[in-house]
Amino acid sequence: MAFEMKLTGDANPSLAYNPGLVWFKPDAKSKYTRDDSIWPEDFAADQPWDVVDGEEKRFSSTDLGDGWYRYELTWVSSINFPSASQSLWIRLYLWMRPEKPVNFHIRGDVCLYRVETARSPPPAVPYFHERFSILEPPVPSTAEMEQQIDCPWAEGGFVDFASIPTTYANNGPSGASVGTPTIAPGQKVLVTAASVGGMYNKIEVPETAELVFADEAITLEVRALLVKGKLRIGGPTCRVQGPIKIVFWGSKTDPDMLEGHGVKGLVGTGNGEVDMFGRRFYPTWTRLARSARAGDDRVYLQRAVNWYPGQEVLLTTTVRDDTDLGSPNQNEVMVIKAVNGNIVQFETELQYLHYAGTEYQGEVALLTRTVMMEGVPDADGFGGHSMVAGPNSRGRFAGVASRYMGQTNIMARYPFHFHVKYSDPASYISDCVARDTYFRCYTIHGTHDALETENVAFNATGNCYYVEDGVEENNTISYNLAAYVKPIGEPASGGAQSGDVIWEDTNPGGLLSGQRLQPADSTASGFYFSNAYNSIIGNTASGGWAGFSFPGFPTPIGVFKDDTTLEPRARNIKEFNGNTAHSSGNYWSDAACIYVGGELGYDGDKLKYLSGRVSRNTRVEKEPGYYDWEGTPLWMRLENTLMYACSKGMLHWGNRVEVHTAEFHDVGRTVTLFGEAWMGNALAIGVSGNEETNMEHVHHDGFQFYDISVKSIITDTEFRNYQIGDCRYTVQAGDTDWLNEPAVCGPYVDAGASLFTHNNIIWSGLYHSDQYKPQQISAVKNISYSNVDYAGYVSLKIAQSGASRFFNFIDFDGSATGEGIPTIVGSNLNWWQPCDDCRFETAWQIWLCPKKPSGLPEREVVHISVTTPDISASNGGIGDSGVCQGSINKGNWSNCDVGYIAHWGHGPQYGDELRSSIITSNDGITGPSGAWVMVLDNGSPKHFVIKPSQVSNNAVLYFAVTYPAGTTFTVTGAHRWTSSYDMTYTLAADMSDLAANPYTKYYFDGTHFIMMPKNHPSVGDTSRFERSDAWVYDVNDVWSINIVASCTDTGGFCPVTALIPPAISGMCPSSTPVPTPEPIPTPMPTPVPTAVPTLEPTPVPTPMPTPVPTPVPTPEPTPLPTPVPTPVVPTLMPTLVPTPVPTPEPTPLPTPMPTPVAPTRMPTPVPTPVPTPEPTPLPTPVPTPVVPTLMPTLVPTPVPTPEPTPLP
Repeated sequence: MAFEMKLTGDANPSLAYNPGLVWFKPDAKSKYTRDDSIWPEDFAADQPWDVVDGEEKRFSSTDLGDGWYRYELTWVSSINFPSASQSLWIRLYLWMRPEKPVNFHIRGDVCLYRVETARSPPPAVPYFHERFSILEPPVPSTAEMEQQIDCPWAEGGFVDFASIPTTYANNGPSGASVGTPTIAPGQKVLVTAASVGGMYNKIEVPETAELVFADEAITLEVRALLVKGKLRIGGPTCRVQGPIKIVFWGSKTDPDMLEGHGVKGLVGTGNGEVDMFGRRFYPTWTRLARSARAGDDRVYLQRAVNWYPGQEVLLTTTVRDDTDLGSPNQNEVMVIKAVNGNIVQFETELQYLHYAGTEYQGEVALLTRTVMMEGVPDADGFGGHSMVAGPNSRGRFAGVASRYMGQTNIMARYPFHFHVKYSDPASYISDCVARDTYFRCYTIHGTHDALETENVAFNATGNCYYVEDGVEENNTISYNLAAYVKPIGEPASGGAQSGDVIWEDTNPGGLLSGQRLQPADSTASGFYFSNAYNSIIGNTASGGWAGFSFPGFPTPIGVFKDDTTLEPRARNIKEFNGNTAHSSGNYWSDAACIYVGGELGYDGDKLKYLSGRVSRNTRVEKEPGYYDWEGTPLWMRLENTLMYACSKGMLHWGNRVEVHTAEFHDVGRTVTLFGEAWMGNALAIGVSGNEETNMEHVHHDGFQFYDISVKSIITDTEFRNYQIGDCRYTVQAGDTDWLNEPAVCGPYVDAGASLFTHNNIIWSGLYHSDQYKPQQISAVKNISYSNVDYAGYVSLKIAQSGASRFFNFIDFDGSATGEGIPTIVGSNLNWWQPCDDCRFETAWQIWLCPKKPSGLPEREVVHISVTTPDISASNGGIGDSGVCQGSINKGNWSNCDVGYIAHWGHGPQYGDELRSSIITSNDGITGPSGAWVMVLDNGSPKHFVIKPSQVSNNAVLYFAVTYPAGTTFTVTGAHRWTSSYDMTYTLAADMSDLAANPYTKYYFDGTHFIMMPKNHPSVGDTSRFERSDAWVYDVNDVWSINIVASCTDTGGFCPVTALIPPAISGMCPSSTPVPTPEPIPTPMPTPVPTAVPTLEPTPVPTPMPTPVPTPVPTPEPTPLPTPVPTPVVPTLMPTLVPTPVPTPEPTPLPTPMPTPVAPTRMPTPVPTPVPTPEPTPLPTPVPTPVVPTLMPTLVPTPVPTPEPTPLP
């Protein structure tokens, strides 16, 4: 039978390698198959093909506009079909660019079974991710799946269920007659298809009795099934084919029939044993091997399956929103038409794209089993339930599907439930299904050592895989799938980080009431752990408020609320490995696919749930069974994790967390980690190949550094496909529209802008607060980028706030910034330019400084707290937040500014501009180590306090304040807890004496009070949090230094004209000798970001004592061709040469005071980049001799870094 076939298709030639060319290639072997089959497994993509009775033709084309054409090809074949019920298998190859497939449509009577592009043949093996490793359960043998050995129905000695004495009453639905059989102790009763008839009220299996089901098609309808003996449906080596279905009926108003456990369910109690073993299907769920698109009627899977026609399968969504809030969720349930290995054909076509690429792949799960428990559907959520209760009972569920199970807002009424069994390694739930649930899915309550593995849950109400009261430990939850999980009542959201406060409804209604008995069901998640000390391996969560949720429990709740010896939130994760979470975190801005936060506990007799920021102090118990804050700290470690299509990949509110080996794809932000946090060996792809996520138009960024006390280390991480795009948002100076957080596409600053916005960038920081200011708390190392805009590496919203001014992180190897050397990254202010070897990166509006300048002390980012206890904020003091609390968008903070902090040696008196930052009434100053001077608007404080919160022993920091000549000082140090360490500082003879004794002395040169603020030796060196050779310092406020000046004050301030001290020699690198400046400096233009020669100021503001001489040539107004042997003012900073050399006694130089110049209070916030000028030829410089050090080196020998605390 000859036939004619026409193909038409729309294509854009600009997208095709060979536009308009196709090849129709019938198999040379003339393979024919049945219509209801699928593509033959041996139809390999690389098999040689011959054209049979056909020819290659170019399409005729019609211009459709916009670069698109319609092509048509007519192909005639004389191949004869054996019968009209069979089809010819044809493949069409259209060579296209991989990202732009073209859809062709068949017209005519001939079935073209599959149209494929050359780019995507089905893979023969599962995808393997770049860093994430898929963990799968062992593959059972065919014998294990099909064997029927030791089947209970074959034992003999049974009584037919139909012969059991039964009483009847008309108390069934609508007054129907229902029976109550009476099984005697010791009886073995066999249930067959023929022995069951009608509905049953209550069936009780007494101790020593057994109720056994034959392997037949049986449906048992019962209101209450109570097992004190044995219920046996198959066994571990005898999987039943059935189908066997137990249907539970009843209403919420029925009396209790299950000895305190309600009605409409199955309860195994006392010494009861419940065994249910349906047919073994493998896998119970797997992943797609290639994308399935709308209109497709088949899927390619990563594993061959033993599923069969007529069964139902679930395809999970692969888009971000699974909430039904905006549009219907994209999970799809399909009926199988045919199966061949790893290819499954459906009765109907798919409606949505289900993505599978190298980044991630959607899940496909089998929903049908041969043993079923089903509740009669109820609009108000009163379904069936099952429970195995008590330490002497046993429950083994395998291959069992449940539907319409769970009773909304009634505790202990769940589809599958182990109830207060204590240690029970003999009980397990394996390869089961919980579908369309009314309350939870799989619950472990008061039970340890149990197993939940290879299960599937779909369309669940409330927390799904549920570890209930906070005492449950050492359970294994492995290889399970949870999909489409819905909160009960209004989902938790709330403002800022605090989230919502939700109370227990003590008398809630059902599903329709919108109330909830357990307030944490407002954040219903796929996997919920009240106690983290369990093994969580190879699971996947799709949808939900979160995928995996770890709320903190101060004490156990429910049955165990009186157990005060256990603090569940202190328990660490036993194992978290190989888990995936996606399509969740959309109900709240701070929700995430994996969420560690919130707190559930009692306030009086009612449960109170805080859904937002609550940390957990994970640690080892001080004594067995007793937990307190003194236990050894432990880090929650989440290993080998995949997160995709999430608002946030992971959020952990602290205190300690490690995320090792992780992948993030199509997420709004990779992670938000509080406390001491490390992420290592990670891959973040901003935009995957999944076009349905629309990530090109959705805000997404890499990592946001916090603004205070949160220590973050990110190492060994690659960022890929973060493109700023074409969208730009310009913020003019004075414009406040940026406060509304517009969704923008990239950083941009125009010529007049003082602010700029960001989007789709890698590193950013909080900017909104002045009350909370960053310390040295952020570090990165071994960072790489691929397809990331350079302008998007770093971005910070520039704001008049401490969080913006003191933004910083350390790039320990220069990989994140591209500098190639250890680099300090600071905000847009030239405060972060202590020396001219720092540079300003215009694309980021950020300063970059080498951390290790050659031959000089290593730079550190240091943080100190300065307060004025006797002066309020309203009077220009520091330390009283007052009106300066909260976010910057709550008001104008200009009235919070009280002065500035600046580096020595820069300002109008030295011919350039200040290198400084505003300081406000909120205490806290962070910056690069060196020499700082504090200038307050109202004068110098008569009394102030310094806390060297983050100044390590290695850090070199001078701190100065101007005071009138003749001022004396009382300087004392106080330990926060141990008064025996309190001390009085003494006056140093000179700067060298101060440098040699920073822990015990201060110095006054007649103009400036100077200290080197450090913690008392009793406090020890500043400890640090370290991972992968990157570290951040702890914040330590144990030591306070009180300074009281003798000057006459007005309102707590000493009137004074502030002066900037001269730069200290040896603090900054100098590659080019420069002449001594004239006594009256010439103003210089605005400095450019690139390094320029540093002009050493002359003269200095005041005569400086010179007790420790150093031979240096005497500076003259005119440079001399040779050094002058007359010594001058000694070096204020020791050099790194350790060997003392005798020097002649210096001659004191009378140095005139310069005319005081009121320094500019604040430099231009955003430096204007200009080309680097060619250096002006300089006169022959005075040779500078090497100055030997006459005192111990300031930088002590580094102490070997201790190894990090071993992880469990």
